Amino acid sequence: MRAPDHDRIEELLAEALAAFDRGGDTDLQRFLDRQGGDRPALERGLNRCRQLGLLGPSATPRAFPERLGEFRLLRRLGSGGMGVVYEAEQESLGRRVALKVVRPELLYFEGARERFRREIEAVARLSHPAVVPVLASGEQDGVPWYAMELLSGRTVQELCVDLAGTPPAKLTGDDLRRAIGIGQADGTDPLHGAWWQICARIAHTAALGVRHAHLRGIVHRDIKPSNLMLTQDGRTVLLDFGVARIGGSREFTRSGQTPGSPAFMSPEQLRGEAIDERTDIYSLGATLWQLLTLKAPFRADGDLQPIRDGAVPPLRAHNREVPRELVLVVQKAMDRDRERRYADAEALAADLEAVLQRRPIRARGIGLPLRSWRWCQRHRVTATALAALLLTGLLLPALFAWRERALNRDLELAVTTANTSLETTLSAVYSQLVTVSDDRLRYVPAAEALSRELLRDACAMYRDLLRQHPEHQRVRGNAGEAFDHYALRLAHTGDLAGAERLLQEVVTLFHGEGPDTPAALTKRALAHIHLGDLAIRRMDLPTVARELAAAERDLVSAAVDATLAVELARLRVEIDLKRVGLLDPLREAERMERECRAAITSARAIVARPGAIAQDIRQLVVLLDLLGTLLGKVDRHDDALPPLEEALALARAMPAAAKVWPPQPQVVADVLLTLGNTLVSKRDLKAVPLLQECLELQERGAADRPEDLQQRCELGAALHALANLNFHQEQDERALTRLDRAIPLQRSVVAGLPSFARSREYLRNHLTLRGSTLARLRRAPELHADLTELAGMTTDPIAQRTAARLWLRLARLWEDATIAADLPTPAQCRDQAMACLLTADRLGWGPRNPLGESLYDPLRTLPEFVALQQRVADRLRPAAKPADQPAVSPPSTSSANREMPR
Repeated sequence: MRAPDHDRIEELLAEALAAFDRGGDTDLQRFLDRQGGDRPALERGLNRCRQLGLLGPSATPRAFPERLGEFRLLRRLGSGGMGVVYEAEQESLGRRVALKVVRPELLYFEGARERFRREIEAVARLSHPAVVPVLASGEQDGVPWYAMELLSGRTVQELCVDLAGTPPAKLTGDDLRRAIGIGQADGTDPLHGAWWQICARIAHTAALGVRHAHLRGIVHRDIKPSNLMLTQDGRTVLLDFGVARIGGSREFTRSGQTPGSPAFMSPEQLRGEAIDERTDIYSLGATLWQLLTLKAPFRADGDLQPIRDGAVPPLRAHNREVPRELVLVVQKAMDRDRERRYADAEALAADLEAVLQRRPIRARGIGLPLRSWRWCQRHRVTATALAALLLTGLLLPALFAWRERALNRDLELAVTTANTSLETTLSAVYSQLVTVSDDRLRYVPAAEALSRELLRDACAMYRDLLRQHPEHQRVRGNAGEAFDHYALRLAHTGDLAGAERLLQEVVTLFHGEGPDTPAALTKRALAHIHLGDLAIRRMDLPTVARELAAAERDLVSAAVDATLAVELARLRVEIDLKRVGLLDPLREAERMERECRAAITSARAIVARPGAIAQDIRQLVVLLDLLGTLLGKVDRHDDALPPLEEALALARAMPAAAKVWPPQPQVVADVLLTLGNTLVSKRDLKAVPLLQECLELQERGAADRPEDLQQRCELGAALHALANLNFHQEQDERALTRLDRAIPLQRSVVAGLPSFARSREYLRNHLTLRGSTLARLRRAPELHADLTELAGMTTDPIAQRTAARLWLRLARLWEDATIAADLPTPAQCRDQAMACLLTADRLGWGPRNPLGESLYDPLRTLPEFVALQQRVADRLRPAAKPADQPAVSPPSTSSANREMPR
C-alpha cells in the first residue's frame, strides 16, 4: 500500500477546511466522498482538528491577534483553503491593506508554513496590474503573513449571482457598474459595449496577468470566478495563489487529489495527470464561459465525468448574442486535449483582442473526423453497435448498390424540383403581395384597405413557409420585410399592440441561427428603430433608449459589409434623428442644435451620393424641419427661417409620385406647418397663404386615408395653426370655427390611440386656445366646459397650469352681471385654480411660468400660493424666463418623430 504523501494530504486538508467553512458538515462530507484512497489519512487530520477544538460543533471562533508587526488588524475579510485574510492598518504609512496569514488550524501540521511561504514567494515574483502586489511580508510568533493591496470590488462569482435572472444578452456595462459600485462611466470606461464585449475584455486582461505569472514559472492551478475580481477603479485582478505551483514543485498524480475547484478544473487535473500552463488556460476559458452565460459550465457537486471526457456545453444555447468567433475561442481554451488548446496565455489574449477588433482569429473549430472520434470515446457502447451495423452494411454492397444509385437520382431530382418550386413561390409571394401592396396600392387612396389585406395575407403565407423552411435565408429575409411593412400599416390605423407584436417577431426571427449576416443585422436594426418609434408615441423613454441602442449595436456589427454602407448610413441618421427629437429644446437647446446640425451634415452627404432616393431627401427635410422647430422654440425665429425655407424647397422639388412615406404632399404640409407657425410668432402675415396651403393638403390627405389616425391628428394641427393666427388677428369667431373642427378630430385620435402622447398634447393645445378665445369673448358657460376638460387631464402638469389660469379668468367674468348663476362663484374659481396649481406642482410643474403675472394676484394672500411660488422659483433658477402664454402657443409641429422610416 502506498504511503501517504504528506504534502498532498495537507493540501487536501486545507481544501476540506474551506469546504467546511462554506457549507458545514454537508459540504465537508461531499468533499470527502471524492477523495478515494486518501480519505482515511484526511479523516485522521480532521479528527485532530476536532480534538484541538478547531472543527465541529464544539469549535469556538478564534479571536484574531490585535497586530502583526506594524499592522493593526481591524476585521476578518474571509478565508480560503490555506489562509485567512484580514483588513489591517499599516500604522507607519497610515494605509489600509489586506493581510493574509496561515489558517490557525493548519499550524498544527507539518509543511503548512513552508507552503504558505511558497505562496508569498509566488506572489512576490509578480508585478502586473492584473495581480495583487505584495507590499510586505514577515513572521510573528511562528505565524507567517504577507500584506497586499486592499481591493474594493466584487468577484466574478458574486457578480454572476447578483445578475442571475437577467438574460445575459440584455445586460450592459451600466448593469455591471451598478453591481460593482462604480460611478458614471467616462471616456476610458472598459465596461462599455455589448455584454460579450465586456466579458472578452475582462478575460483578455486576466489572460495577460496569467501569462505574466507563467513567464515567472508560476501556474495558478485554481483560476475560477471567485478568484477573479473586478475592482471599483475598473481593474481586473487575479486572486489567491495559495495552491500555485512554483517552478519544479511536485505534481499530484491521482484522480481527485488535485487542489482547485472541480467545476473549473481541466480534464488532466481531474485525471490526476501532470499540469502545465495550459491547465490555467482551460480554467480561464471555463471562467469566461460563466461570465458570458452567468452560470457555471459544470456543477461542482455533480458528475465530473463530462469534464474528463472533454465536453464543452453549447455556449450560444445560453446567450445567442455571443459571436461565433468568441465561441471558437472558448472551445479552443477548454479543449480536452491540451495539445489543441492555446499554447500559452498570450495566444489566448491575442485571439480575444482580435474578436474585440473584428479581426480574424487563429482558433478553428474541431473537424468532423475528430468530433466523431471523441463522440465514440464518450459513447463506447453506442459506437460499437453502430460499427457493427456499418460492418454489416459494408458486406451487402453488391446487393444494394444498384438500388442506391436509383434512389440517389430520384432524390437529386426531387431536391432540385423542390428548390425550384420554393424559389418560384418566394418570388410570387414577394412580387404579387408585398411589392404590389406596399409600392403600388399604398399610394392609391381607394386601395388602402386592399393593400393592408394583401400584406396580412403575405405575412400568413410567410409564417407557413417559415414552419416548413426555418433555416432558409431568403424565406427569413422576405418574411422579416413583410412583417415590418405590415407593422407600419397597423401602427397608422391605431393597432399599436399588433404592430409591436409583429416587430418583436422580426427581432426574434433574426435572433435565430443565422442573424450574424450583415443583411440580417440591418433588418433587425430597422425593426429596433420601429419599436423605438412605437415607444416614442407613448413617451416610454427608457424603451426608446434601449431599442435605439440595440439598433446601433446591430449597425456596428453589420458595417463589415461595404455594399451596405449607404443603407447603414441612412439608418444611423434615422437613429440620430430620433434621439435629437427626444431632447428638450428648452433645457438642452445647445446640445440639440449641435447634434441636429451634425445629423444634417450626414444626411446631406447621403443625398449628394449618386443614386440617392426620395427617402434620403425626405430624411434631410425632416432634420431641417426639426432644426427650425428648435430655433423657433427658443425665440430665434429669424435663425429658424433659412433651414425651413430650404426644407420647403427640397420637399416641393420631390416628385409627387415619389415612392416615399408619408407621401410627398404630406412632407410639404409638415414643413408648411412649421414655417407658418414660425411666421405667426413673428406676427408676419406671410404665414396666411402657407397655413392655408398646409390645411388644403392635410384635408386632402385625411380624405384619401380616413383610417389613418395619425393623418387625422395632423389635420387637427393645421386647423389649430390657422386658429392661432385668427386669434392674433382678433378674428375670434373664425378661430372658434376651426377649433370646433380640430377638437373632435383630436378626441377621436385619443380614443383610437390612447397611448399616443402627441395627440393628447394637441388636444390640450386646442382646448387651451379655445378657452383663451372664449374668455376674451366673455362666454362663461363654454369656457367653464373647456377648463373642466383641461382640469380632468390629471397626469399633465401643463394642462393643470392652463386650467388654473382659465379658472382665474372665469372668476374675472363675474364682473359681468350677465354671467349664469349656476357657474362657480369667484371664491370657488380661486379654490379650483389653487388646486390645479398644486396638482401641477406634484406632477413636476413643467417649463417656465414663475407665477409673476397679475392674473395670479387673487391668490397671493394664500400661504400655499406663497410657498408654491418659492418652489417654482427654485426650480427655474438660475434664469427664470417670462411667463408662458399657453392660451396662444402653437403645438409642437416638427415631423421628426412622426413617421417610421422605410
